[in-house]
Amino acid sequence: MLDFIKLKIADFIVNSKASQYNIESKSFNGLLRNSFRYLILMPANEVPFNKAIEVLKFFEGLNKEIIVFTQDFRINLLPPKYRSEALDFSLIDINKLKLPSKRLEKEFRILKFDVVIDLEKEENLFNSLLVCIVNAPVKVGFRKKNSDKFYNLQIDNMEVNPEIFYKNLLNCLQMF
Repeated sequence: MLDFIKLKIADFIVNSKASQYNIESKSFNGLLRNSFRYLILMPANEVPFNKAIEVLKFFEGLNKEIIVFTQDFRINLLPPKYRSEALDFSLIDINKLKLPSKRLEKEFRILKFDVVIDLEKEENLFNSLLVCIVNAPVKVGFRKKNSDKFYNLQIDNMEVNPEIFYKNLLNCLQMF
C-alpha cells in the first residue's frame, strides 16, 4: 500500500514538473542530419540494455556525439568507446519516491543537447523527469502513459522483442 502511495505522489510530482516545461511541436525534417549532440537514456533491465547497444552503434556510424546515461553498475557493460563519455547514477541519486535527487536534477538542467532519446520502453518516472528537465529541442521516446507531456517525437511500438523494437526505432528515426 505504501509503495502505491509513493508511486502516485511521484506521478503527481513528475506530471506537475512536466507542465512547467513546454513540449513544442516541431518539424523533424533533417533531424539526423542537423543534430550533433545526443543524450541517450539506457533502459534499466538487462536484456533491453544489451540490445540498446545497437542504437549507440547506429549514431556512432553517423559521427554524432553520444552521451550515454545509465546506472553506475552498468557502465562496464558498455563497449569501451562509450564509457568515457557516459554519465551514471547510483542509489544516492534516487530519492525515496524513486525520482532523481535534487543534485541530479540540478546537474541535468545545465546540460544542453540537440536530441534526447529515452530507450526505456516501460513507464519509468525517473527517466521521464530527466527528459523533461534536459535542455533539448527534440525529445524522443516510446509511447506510454502520459508520454505526450515528455516527448515531442513518440514511437508507438507494440513489439515485445527488444532487438526488434530498437530496430523499429532506428527505422523511424532514419525517415527524418
